[in-house]
Parts: sequence; structure tokens; C-alpha cells
Amino acid sequence: MLQDKKISLVTGAGEGIGAAIAIELAKKDLHVIITDKYLTRLTNTENIIISNGGTCTVVELDMKDFLGIDRLGLEIFKRWGKLDILIANAAILGTLSPLHHQSNEEFSDVLNINLISNHRLIRSFDALLKKSVSSKAIFLTSSVSLNPKPFWGAYSISKAALNHMTKLWAQENTHNNLSICAIEPGETNTRLRKHANPGENIDNLQDPVTVAKSIVKFICADKVYKGETIKLKDI
Repeated sequence: MLQDKKISLVTGAGEGIGAAIAIELAKKDLHVIITDKYLTRLTNTENIIISNGGTCTVVELDMKDFLGIDRLGLEIFKRWGKLDILIANAAILGTLSPLHHQSNEEFSDVLNINLISNHRLIRSFDALLKKSVSSKAIFLTSSVSLNPKPFWGAYSISKAALNHMTKLWAQENTHNNLSICAIEPGETNTRLRKHANPGENIDNLQDPVTVAKSIVKFICADKVYKGETIKLKDI
């Protein structure tokens, strides 16, 4: 029965790593709440989950809709009263250019989606995660958060700040079993990667499904993390 399943939430689950994680979690008999800005992409993920015998709830959500994130938290509370796993995956790249060329609007959009929306997730789901016996919160990050790369501007800055926010939140939860960390998946064949590196040989990149399987295996392990930034290749 659905009420007996663990409840997970994956943002940016319409394609790429987010979709693959949602599909793999559903295979583990978790109920997966999937969000994305584009309903057609979510429908594709939903169809795969259902065809595999899994269950999911589809939520069309733009991560800039902060009140929508708040409402999602309320609905999860009313339906399930808890959240077991949060996978904060949704992100945008923005234009790769010198900082002084990037428009104020685009800079703000990247920070809103890659950073501020994750703060709203923390606000909305902190209490729900603590209702679970062994909850986990995982934020997808990037190598450019640790190694500044020219022209990556708002994206690099947003991911560096996300890492720091993850550490701070974890330090505020040292007294409980809530596992909090950031995962750097590495070079993966996604839409964002293609925008960043057009013409790149995809044979040299990881497949999102392979990455997702490693992340889900990591999630299913018993170890509790407190703010670490983890490279997937080191797991």
C-alpha cells in the first residue's frame, strides 16, 4: 500500500539525472514525487515509472515559484505527514560569458533556481524530513563549485553557495539522524552539459542511468552524512 512506502521527492525529474534517479528510486519500491517545469517531460518519467510497476506523484513546478514550493510542502504534510528522501537536482546553466556581460536578470534567475529554491526546500521540508526515522537530503552540485572556472559566472557561484548552505544546514542537525550532503556526479551526458560543451564527444561522458544507480545505491546505504561534498567517483 502507498501509505506503507517511503516517500521521496526529486526536483528536475523531467529528464537527465533527475529522471533517472526517480526511476531508480521507484524500482526500490519508494513512492516518488517528481517535479519539473515542463509537464511533458514529467509525463515521460511517469510513464517509465508506471511501466516498471512503480508509483509516483507528478507536480508541475517552476523552481522560481517559491510559494509553489511552500504549497508542495503543505500538501506532502497533509497526504503523508513526512518526507523520507529529498533529492534537490533542478538547476539551470545560464549563459557562459564574462561576469560583466551576464545580465542582472539572468544572474538572478540562475541563483534563484540553483540556490534560493533550495533554501525554500529546506524551509518547507526540514520538519517533514525529521518525521522520518532515517531521512536523507541530497543536493546535486558541480566540480565548478570547488574549482572556479572562468566564464561560468552565476552557475559556479550558485553551486559554491549551495555547498556552503548544505554544510550550514548539516551543522544545525548534528543532534539527529537526518543525513545531509552534496553530491558531485561528474561529467554526465545531460542537456545542461550539452549547452555548456557543444560538440563534446558524448562517448567520454557518463550515462545518466549509470550515475543514478550509483546515487540510489549511496542513498540506500546506512551511513549518515553531515554536510560533506562527495564526488560520485569516490563512492
